[in-house]
Amino acid sequence: MAIIAADIQWRKGAPYSTLFNEFYISPSNETEQNESEFLQLGDFKRRWQGLSKHCASFTIAETGFGAGLNFLSCSDLWLNIAPKSSVLEFFSAELFPIDKAELAKILSQRPHLRNLSDELIKHYPVPVAGIHSIELFQGRVRLHLMFGDANEMFSSISQSPNKEQAHYNRRPVDVWLLDGFAPTNNPAMWSPELLATIASLSDQTTIALTANIDQKKILTVSKNLQSAGFLIQPTESNGPQKLRLKALFSGRKHQQLELDNSSGSTQWHLDKTVRPISTRDQEVTIIGAGIAGCTTAVALAKRGFKVKVIDRHPRAGQEGSGNSQAIVYPKLSPRDDVLPRINLQALLFSSRYYAPFWEGGLGNQCGVISLPGNAKIAEDFIQISQRFSGCGDFVQLIENDELCDRSGLSLASSIGLFFPLLGWLPPSIICQQLLKEHGIPLIHANIDHFNHQQSDSRWHLFDTSENLVYSTDILVVATAYGCEKFEQTNFLPVTQLRGQISKLPVGTRTKSLKTIVCGDGYITPAHDNYHSCGATYNKGLFSTELRVQDHEMNIAQMGHTDSGLGDALENLDATKMDGRANFRCTTKDYLPIVGPVPNFSSMLKDFGFLRRDARADSMMMGDYLPNLYINCGMGSRGLSYAPYTAELLATQISQQIPSLERDLIQAMHPARFLIRDLKKKRL
Repeated sequence: MAIIAADIQWRKGAPYSTLFNEFYISPSNETEQNESEFLQLGDFKRRWQGLSKHCASFTIAETGFGAGLNFLSCSDLWLNIAPKSSVLEFFSAELFPIDKAELAKILSQRPHLRNLSDELIKHYPVPVAGIHSIELFQGRVRLHLMFGDANEMFSSISQSPNKEQAHYNRRPVDVWLLDGFAPTNNPAMWSPELLATIASLSDQTTIALTANIDQKKILTVSKNLQSAGFLIQPTESNGPQKLRLKALFSGRKHQQLELDNSSGSTQWHLDKTVRPISTRDQEVTIIGAGIAGCTTAVALAKRGFKVKVIDRHPRAGQEGSGNSQAIVYPKLSPRDDVLPRINLQALLFSSRYYAPFWEGGLGNQCGVISLPGNAKIAEDFIQISQRFSGCGDFVQLIENDELCDRSGLSLASSIGLFFPLLGWLPPSIICQQLLKEHGIPLIHANIDHFNHQQSDSRWHLFDTSENLVYSTDILVVATAYGCEKFEQTNFLPVTQLRGQISKLPVGTRTKSLKTIVCGDGYITPAHDNYHSCGATYNKGLFSTELRVQDHEMNIAQMGHTDSGLGDALENLDATKMDGRANFRCTTKDYLPIVGPVPNFSSMLKDFGFLRRDARADSMMMGDYLPNLYINCGMGSRGLSYAPYTAELLATQISQQIPSLERDLIQAMHPARFLIRDLKKKRL
């Protein structure tokens, strides 16, 4: 999962790539001139000044992030002239990211961009493969930094392996910056394959800009662009040996299909109903004011939607999100399966998301230590540390002496994983603060059912007395296991699973605990003279009354996690303990359920052929209920998953190109269970 950093030498006072034999910043002022010419060539100033305040976003995609100079120059201009209500979405791929310290040194050579550079460096992600979405400059710019091969990364965020449907029901890229190293040094960045992928995410309004093309390669680059469907505009000189191009996409789409023949029914996740592009005047209502509902509300409000949240409690975060101390739970794997990939990306995203809360004194970014429960897990920890070597800011393998030093306790484990960016938070306060800070109203009502009326194309929500509570353009269900009671979502295989946490009084030995320690269970540092410890898993038990045996189980789990920790918790009286019990919403595959809600009966009929041949390939799209979405099924990792799934859902509703790989989106999709059950002849 770790990725190889760029190998940089400093020559003539400028950074030089030893792999591509080219300067990141020219020793002369040529690079700064190129940055300015990119902005002029794209006519960004005129375009952005002319944006309507109703325009939610503008999307730029770049084939090589490098030192981020194009990104910073674009951001600088955007912040000065674009409407404050609009967001710049900037996608950029980089196979060999520059080390954070090296990047800071490079950007120090651009003093006029210092304030922007400082914020980029502060939030610069760890060198882990995948897409890192970062909100910068008071939310006016979202950088989607894609660590990996450019063609693979941009292909992964397309809607379909069929290039004809790559941005189906999604806004296309507005401008492409083709600014990898020169074609002579880095031909893959100018290949027909990459340019075809670029074309698939474009439409007739999309332009592509190039800089620094060697005269000897300009004909090849022009030919590849034309083959991809771009119309070349007059070439302009950029010095005696360099040329730059501007190309407009013609709208001609490619006919070839690129299908994974082992996947079967590759487009079931797409809605066969073409939706008009969403607008800012649309209303979104979210049922459920837990951490999933509140993070989703904020993600949509930031995109300009009129958002309201409805909950059966008068305050947000009163059920599964009601614990006083919840942890951002780390779970990594030495394997590249979908589940660990989603866990990893969610952890990285949530650690950035909660940083302002920690900085503001809410909760504690105290770090998390994960201890192995057996020899197999210990071996996994070693492999994880090897895979994430060079990512010490995110995860470190530490041995016993350091375990004891960091935790503040005398632990018995020989090794553990330490996550310095993680910590604990009070989810209910987070929920309430999110709604308050973004001016999102909370309506107190108990929604019993809802229906969609064709007469006004809106969802109508009713309480148990058949009173109309509210009507809305777009509806999101974020009621955890409560989705079972709604006719439209009751097919989802979720489980209501009870969990009890225990409040352990601070002892003479535990008062020195400095980090969260987890294994079979978890324990937090002291807060208000108590440690939070938990949590149990009680299937089939539906009472929130505290049980002594569950307190005893939580204490016992700590002893199983580490005998030294167990010794520190001796002489506790479970009969006098306080705590809290509530319910998780779990799924069969341990992944959240995020996305549009399928029309179950219609999908069952349309995809019935999968019962006969589970490997059958079909370009058939799914049938989805109009403007109905769901976000639930996070189990015991709601704090870790919620910001990540909220961002995914917000991009789907706002019809933006997603900042998440297609296979990961499908792995969390609400229709996945239906498709799997058809293939296994369960339906």
